[in-house]
Amino acid sequence: MDDLIRVTVQYLHVLTGVLWIGGGLYTLFVQTPSLMSAPAQSRGPVLGQLIPRQVNYLLRLGEITIATGLINLFASGKARLLENVFSSRWGIAIVLGAAMAIALLILSHTVIKPAAMRLLEVGPKAAQGDPAASMEVPAILERLRRVGQAQIALGGLIILAMVIARFS
Repeated sequence: MDDLIRVTVQYLHVLTGVLWIGGGLYTLFVQTPSLMSAPAQSRGPVLGQLIPRQVNYLLRLGEITIATGLINLFASGKARLLENVFSSRWGIAIVLGAAMAIALLILSHTVIKPAAMRLLEVGPKAAQGDPAASMEVPAILERLRRVGQAQIALGGLIILAMVIARFS
């Protein structure tokens, strides 16, 4: 039974991690360019439906990934290896990976979500010709693009840390 729990938790951790980081990649490299190439009048209604769902989906995946990672640490019996974190490559990789995942989740909650929701507020105003909103939209999009790129880089480093931990 213990093996079933450990395997299930590990599976959920890996699955949600792949969906979390993969969702960010998909958003940045496939979805956003496609949406930006659509006519402006159709973009607004789509973004109004898409952004809240997508942001909440990715945030929940991040939270589940981190939670199952912590559960996995204890279910696998490896928590004791963290007593002397810097004595093994595994300990260093796990601590760095966890810290980066937490940083990524914080970045998502504090920067990405507020910027995306702000885009939903000012987008319709910009579409109606509001000059202030029209100037703010490109700035928000640029911020989301830059943070998205940082998110992808951080996600890649998290995956690297997990691979190092797995093979240590």
